[in-house]
Amino acid sequence: MKSLKKISAQVTTTMVAAGMIFSAVPPVQAGEIPSATNICAANEAVSSEIPVTNSEVTPEPNLEVTPEPTPEVTPEPSPEVTPEPSPEVTPEPTPEVTPEPAPEVTPEPTPEVTPEPSPEVTPEPSPEVTPEVTPEPTPEVSQLESSASENADSLSQDETEDAILGNWVNHIDYSKYFIQPEDFTIDYRKGFGKIEKVYAYAKVDTFLNIREGTSLNSRVVGRLPRKGLCYVIEDKNKDWVYIESGDVRGFVKKEYLQSGKKAARYVKKTGEEKLKKAEPFISPQDNKAFDYSVKTVYDVRQSTGEGIITFADYFLNHPFEDGGTSLDKGIDASHFVFEILTRCGAYDGRIADVEEWKNLGEKIESLEDAQAGDVICYKNHVALYDGQGKLVEAKDEESGIIHERDADEEEILSIRRFVVKVDDEEGSNADVIKNYLLSLGFTKAGIAGIMANIANESYPAFEASSLEFGSIHNTGISSAQYTAMVDSGAISREEVIVSSRFGLYSGGRYGYGLCGFTDPVIKEYLCHYTIDAGKSIGSITGQLDSLIAYLSVYNPGWLSRVKNADSPGAAASAFLREYERCANIDQEEIERMAAAEEIYRVIQ
Repeated sequence: MKSLKKISAQVTTTMVAAGMIFSAVPPVQAGEIPSATNICAANEAVSSEIPVTNSEVTPEPNLEVTPEPTPEVTPEPSPEVTPEPSPEVTPEPTPEVTPEPAPEVTPEPTPEVTPEPSPEVTPEPSPEVTPEVTPEPTPEVSQLESSASENADSLSQDETEDAILGNWVNHIDYSKYFIQPEDFTIDYRKGFGKIEKVYAYAKVDTFLNIREGTSLNSRVVGRLPRKGLCYVIEDKNKDWVYIESGDVRGFVKKEYLQSGKKAARYVKKTGEEKLKKAEPFISPQDNKAFDYSVKTVYDVRQSTGEGIITFADYFLNHPFEDGGTSLDKGIDASHFVFEILTRCGAYDGRIADVEEWKNLGEKIESLEDAQAGDVICYKNHVALYDGQGKLVEAKDEESGIIHERDADEEEILSIRRFVVKVDDEEGSNADVIKNYLLSLGFTKAGIAGIMANIANESYPAFEASSLEFGSIHNTGISSAQYTAMVDSGAISREEVIVSSRFGLYSGGRYGYGLCGFTDPVIKEYLCHYTIDAGKSIGSITGQLDSLIAYLSVYNPGWLSRVKNADSPGAAASAFLREYERCANIDQEEIERMAAAEEIYRVIQ
């Protein structure tokens, strides 16, 4: 029996050619500025020189009704074109004054009836535009299933699958799966660490351009208004200072900033909340300067283990001081762990001494199960684990803060975890997938390639609890019921991996989840990163973690190429040919590459 993911080959190619599968999607952010800004001085104002299209000046839609009529240009031929409809009604001298000449616009229908309705007031041709928007109502998935089931008695199982999937594929509109962010509300600072505020404001008459690099030729990513507030993050003693203001991060010329005590007094007197922040021109994810530093002055909502280690590495070679609390001037082992975890939003408790760390957070059984950001406790010492066998620690006065020693498993007293990975975040499933992969460093092209395959594998698209159609047909239980049974323990971890008394996974035939996971080894990873971690087996991020962990072991080259891909189509093809390897692979490749390009346009 054909599986659901194989059937789309029969319907999609024709629809792609007809241009009916995808609908146009407006850009997420139209905050682009004229190219002239790239050559402006750092404090030069930029006018919004955007060309205006006067749609009312070009009334082309009427051309298909009467392509030839231009009576005002040649007033004399008009009498012989229509001699009967009362020539006195259409005086040649001033045709525009008399509304009666409208019969020339539509001479065929009924010339005697047309004078009364004042044709110039009623632009009937507009209805022809509407069919392109919604030629027919887009059926919901439930409607498609029910409509196909009505004819189930007269159709074979394969034909029933074709009917359901065919109807669905014909109406794919990827834009509807994404909630387009407004004002950059997505948190792009995951893994950043909070630091103390160093105030500054724009010392200019108009505004100050914030650039992606340290030159006037660098792209402008935002602008700071006169006396607009910003915070100095890095390079405070260089000609180009790295700043942060609202959702804009980038470089400005130091000479155009007022900082120091004068800026601090001004902020205190005026009120920080009353001062204007920078206006963004592009999304943070498109700003190459956004992660120039992982330091931030804003509250960090959620960190990651890798982010904790990245932030901790900023303080390498800083001094150790017994009892010290300053990451810059001197700090001991316990305070180092406390400051890093606190500033990364992973810990919000009180300061603990070396011995107390052994009883905080979540206990991890062994170093084999430890991940980046975990705290490793030794006798009279505590350190951060980097996930790769090394420690980041404030060691002693001779060494200072270092990242070089191996984690000695024999000496470990306890391993504690404080980072809780984001599970199903706010927003649509598609947004969660996109944002989670972005946080792991995937390019948008790579993400589009992965999501094009996921959309085909999980029915309906991007549904993490999808159970393959054949499973539902054979057992009579739904995807939601299966997920609930696994989460409750009615279906055990072992049953998921090998086979089930319900026949759902016998021989690894039927797929589940975002990627239609089927192979027993892959399903073991799925269980490890969901069930064993205390998550729902339908957890989006748990499933993505399991996929990435599996590929890291079995196909790290593929993972690296897709993570850094610059072609959505190439990423989609790599996923299909090097991970899934399905039947009808050549046809599937055409469809999924096309889907990847469309998804890429949506998330741009």
